[in-house]
Amino acid sequence: MYIIRRVAKTLPGKAWEVANYLMKITDAYEAAGRNAAQVYIGGQGLPGTSNVVYAEWMQESIEPTNMGTVPDIVRTLNGEMQQLLTEYPIEFYELVTSEKLRSRGLS
Repeated sequence: MYIIRRVAKTLPGKAWEVANYLMKITDAYEAAGRNAAQVYIGGQGLPGTSNVVYAEWMQESIEPTNMGTVPDIVRTLNGEMQQLLTEYPIEFYELVTSEKLRSRGLS
């Protein structure tokens, strides 16, 4: 199992607008069969880094993106959202489980 996180670093003052885009994008992917995502924000009246929005979800495996399976609305929304971003990296993490630890002789 993997945790995948998109980090949307926004132009100053655009974090909530980007969060709105990411909610719509993750909803479209969920409607197309992807696991549910959480969109969250920090630094807007809370401790944390300002002007950053995150979208995070879990997947059983990591595969290259087949552009033919990306919903059309995602392409449209992503194009609009890009104008509000300074960076848009993606992060991948492997979920640690007891089984994986045992397979490495660590449990």
